[in-house]
Amino acid sequence: MTAILFLTLLFASSVSATYAGDRPLENVFHTDVTGGYVYTTGDSVYSGTLAPGDTWTAEIPVTLPDDAAPLYSRLYLYWAWSKDGQKAAYPALTPVMEGAALSNESFSRYTDTKGFVSRNDFFSGMDAYNISGLTGGDNTVTLTVTNTHPKNATFVIQGAGILSVYESETGTEGTVWVNEGCDMLYNSYGVTPEMATGTIIFPGEVGTEDISRATLHLVAPSAGYTSANTPQKNAIRVNRPTENSLPEFFERILSMLFPGYNGWEWTDGFSSDEVHQIGEDLRDISPYLRTEDNTVTVRDNGDYMLLTNGILWIERGTDE
Repeated sequence: MTAILFLTLLFASSVSATYAGDRPLENVFHTDVTGGYVYTTGDSVYSGTLAPGDTWTAEIPVTLPDDAAPLYSRLYLYWAWSKDGQKAAYPALTPVMEGAALSNESFSRYTDTKGFVSRNDFFSGMDAYNISGLTGGDNTVTLTVTNTHPKNATFVIQGAGILSVYESETGTEGTVWVNEGCDMLYNSYGVTPEMATGTIIFPGEVGTEDISRATLHLVAPSAGYTSANTPQKNAIRVNRPTENSLPEFFERILSMLFPGYNGWEWTDGFSSDEVHQIGEDLRDISPYLRTEDNTVTVRDNGDYMLLTNGILWIERGTDE
């Protein structure tokens, strides 16, 4: 009877747990542009617990080409463990910026939790704001965040980032996609690595004949750092089917003859540590692009992460 009860609870946890990849990142911006993009986290670091009235500050320099004209600029605040005592509570945080201006009208909040009854089932997420006021050259942005919760709710800030997609006559002709969200991924409590897999789709057609480089830029707080030091703790897959129907021997032969025909997979991506908790991964995925709806999946295998940002920047023209 005890064994049956344990299996029942385990199964129930597995089905309802949002440690699974159940919140695909949304495409929020997509355009052709002559220019480029910048994403930076500056000196933002882990805050520790912030009680009501506490503040956290970071300086985030943003350097753009001298002739740059920003098209789409966003501030991202990455937070976690938002709670009132042992009860989950949404955070009340108020950001103030110097060196750029916030637009509260464009505020977006993405959240996720474990999703099942247990200790420490608190909210984590990403808040995103449009910002203006960035110019060509060096911008020094100072960010101050205050916990303005009316009761006793606390949270931690894992860091902050600024993204700016810009036009520039001296830039590169290309196409950019920006995806946002928050998907908590963790291969634990009965959630398999296959379940703990987040998805990013960059929608639309891609003319692949004149591509010189395709940069995939992923952001995932906590990714890449684990005290357990688990080998192959995460995987990044580009345009790769979930299951391969061919035997592994034939799969290898086809991969050698036709590189990129079946996408690719990398393990142990991202870089972060206990202080700098914003995990990032940048790589050239040019050989693995498809002509439509390029798809990236990020799989947890004991790492634990919040998958929050996906940027695809395709540069066109021939390399000099």
